[in-house]
Amino acid sequence: MLAIISRLLRWGVFAATALETHAASELPAGELDFRRLLPAQAPRAAIYREAGYHLWDPSVVRGDDGLYHLYYSRWSAAHDFDAWCTHAEIAWATSTKPEGPYTFRGLALPARGAGFWDGHSVFNTNVVRIGTRFFLYYTGNRGTEQWTPERAIRPYGEEWWTHRNRQRIGVAVADSPAGPWTRLDHPLIDVGPAFGHTIINVPNLVLKPDGGYRLYYKTLAEGPGRFGGGVFHYGADSDSPFGPFVRHPEPIVDKNKLLPSVAKRFDFHIDDHFEWFQDGRYYAIVKDHDAPFLTAHGRSLLLLESPDGRTWSPSRHVLVQGFSLDWDDGSREKFARLEMPKLLLEGQRPALLSLAALPEAGGESFLINLPLSAPARPSVP
Repeated sequence: MLAIISRLLRWGVFAATALETHAASELPAGELDFRRLLPAQAPRAAIYREAGYHLWDPSVVRGDDGLYHLYYSRWSAAHDFDAWCTHAEIAWATSTKPEGPYTFRGLALPARGAGFWDGHSVFNTNVVRIGTRFFLYYTGNRGTEQWTPERAIRPYGEEWWTHRNRQRIGVAVADSPAGPWTRLDHPLIDVGPAFGHTIINVPNLVLKPDGGYRLYYKTLAEGPGRFGGGVFHYGADSDSPFGPFVRHPEPIVDKNKLLPSVAKRFDFHIDDHFEWFQDGRYYAIVKDHDAPFLTAHGRSLLLLESPDGRTWSPSRHVLVQGFSLDWDDGSREKFARLEMPKLLLEGQRPALLSLAALPEAGGESFLINLPLSAPARPSVP
């Protein structure tokens, strides 16, 4: 532990937040400690599974019907876990409570064929209500003409990389969360000098408090190899939820700038993300999984904040969640992956944290919808 602390101090970043404690019963006005919102023990009733499928990318929205609508990607467990890239479809389930239990209702966006940019695999759901309409932002791709729903594609083989390198962001629109969904026949954001190299994926739309829209997404910096110059996350602004979008040039996190003494090129500066606006500032939950880590918490979900949604820094209470959960039956479960955070907001307040989980012990991946408590009243100076 002393070696970790020493290394953090040498790096000169995040060291104070890495060693935070939670002894205070109240927080100063405007300060967010996300862990205070989480249940001390996660309810097992918050788990959503489908036998025979890997599930990923949860996103929940409330409809005028009083139901909560869960959208997520799924693919057959008969394929490898990494078939998210080649065989995913976007499914839909409903519940009377945000944490569930949820009941499967059908497919929102199935595969639609090689004639479309998103014809073979769709995933990375992000559902946003704007006025009376519902917008489903997602990632899609297509592979070769040999693709079929039943034929497995070897993970990380050349055909798999064809799918991976054709990831683009799209949007589908509906008047009701029950659909039908109308999707565009062209990507909403494509690769190129103004947006990124090779891939564009993991969309998250934020309605800006001063009007307009900001779409956060993941891409690669230009460079050689499968990961180019590394995975970065950017924000791009538009006056319309359909774009066109203009990217802010600085990424959310650049580890090479934050950790100048670390002599390595990071494949992932951060990975997975959800941004929102609350109490006069922007927040983001991001995953840090490319060592050396930004904090002493290691592989985990972290909280960042920003005054303008462009220049980001760690929150004082930086930890959101490690890669294990204590369940309400007294057991603890460790995860190989616990990620793809999404929030259901009531007003500007987080009411539900949705996560995708792959157990360390193996098996099918599943979804977790954690109900969040109201924050404690801030102390008055």
